[in-house]
Formats: sequence, structure tokens, C-alpha cells
Amino acid sequence: MTHTFKYQTIGSSKLPRPFIPLTLRYHNQSLKIKALVDSGADFCMFDGALLNLLAPDINLNTLEEIKLGGVGGTARGYVTHIEIGVDNTFFSVPAVFSFEFSPDEFGGLAGQLGFFDAFKIQFDRANKSLVLKQP
Repeated sequence: MTHTFKYQTIGSSKLPRPFIPLTLRYHNQSLKIKALVDSGADFCMFDGALLNLLAPDINLNTLEEIKLGGVGGTARGYVTHIEIGVDNTFFSVPAVFSFEFSPDEFGGLAGQLGFFDAFKIQFDRANKSLVLKQP
């Protein structure tokens, strides 16, 4: 199956980037967000507030805590397995939720571990499009 998306300009940035709609699912709860497909991100990473919406009863003390580093500095994150949906295709990924990562205009990053494993990804900057192909 192939999914094609046009780059979008979101928020204060004037630069079109590869944002795609994703559905996050944890047990019986689901949320629709926009995520930046980020080849530089090791993990799929989301705003911690989304974890509170998906799993309001989850105890953070039961989750693996990791330190995150990047251009924005360092942050603490919590790892849990969720399902991510592209259109109606869902797959399980280890996801990091951080209350110190708050992208104002979108919900998170689709990163290497889990997301890039599920697709062959073609960035076409010249045509401002992104193609995801399932193997």
C-alpha cells in the first residue's frame, strides 16, 4: 500500500515540511494528530499531554524513563507501546512521551524506531511531497 502526502506549512514557520496525519491508539482510546516525519529523530515522540488523553490512568512510575537530547536541549521522556495509524493501517511502536517536549502547532515526531521500520519513505523536497510505501 502507498500513501502520498503533500508538505504543509504549520504554525509560525513559513517552510513547508513533511507533516502527516496520524492516529495514536492505546487500548480503546484514540487521537488524531499531525506529526512531522523526522529522519533525525530516533524515536516516535509525542507531547506528554497526549499520553494523559490516551491513557489517563497510566502510572508514569511503571514506564521506562529515558533522557532525550537534540537541538532543543535535553528532556526526560517515558516509553510505552502504542499503535500508530496511517490512514487505516495500524502498527505497534515504542513511543516516547515527554512533558518537556511541547510542539505548539503539532502533536509529535514520527521517528526511526517503529515508524521508519514500517515503511519505505521517499522525501521529495522539490515537489514538496512524501511517499510512504509498505513493504
